[in-house]
Amino acid sequence: MNKLHFKGELKRVPFEGKLSAALARYMPLESENDFEVFALLPSSKAPIYLNFAEHYQILERFVKQANACFEGEVNFLIRLSMPGGMRLPAVLLEPNVLLMQDIQPEVLRLKEGVSKGDVSRLLVIDDHLLRYQLEQGENQMHLSFYSQSQFDVSHEEACFAQLIESLAEFGIAAKEECDDAI
Repeated sequence: MNKLHFKGELKRVPFEGKLSAALARYMPLESENDFEVFALLPSSKAPIYLNFAEHYQILERFVKQANACFEGEVNFLIRLSMPGGMRLPAVLLEPNVLLMQDIQPEVLRLKEGVSKGDVSRLLVIDDHLLRYQLEQGENQMHLSFYSQSQFDVSHEEACFAQLIESLAEFGIAAKEECDDAI
């Protein structure tokens, strides 16, 4: 089985020069107790660089580009925190895309499917891009790609590199070498 991995971090707003609406909505706070409870909720210290709509735009473009590069022979497993508060782009609802909050069990199952030949290619997007302060994470995106050994490895490596380069357009840069697979 062929394996490729990438670990990146969102370092800036993804759509420079464009206005970005803050789409996070908080519960109504009316009493002193409401504010005390809200203040105790865990929150990330990482900066918020994007909103829900921009997040979906990044994923939409990425999936479209991967489908084109791998000629549609790729299955996607995407970690997506909910709620998103809006409709998903159509490409994220295609039969070759699976959206989940806890992807680890499915990664193991689908990697086994690649080994057995049941799944030709699998691209896992373990996404922790923060869209509002109560989300947990560090603005990271991990990618893991698995494929059957029958495919041209150099073509797959070139496609994977092209996908990683496209992330730089959105301000997602390599964080460090990723030795551990998702």
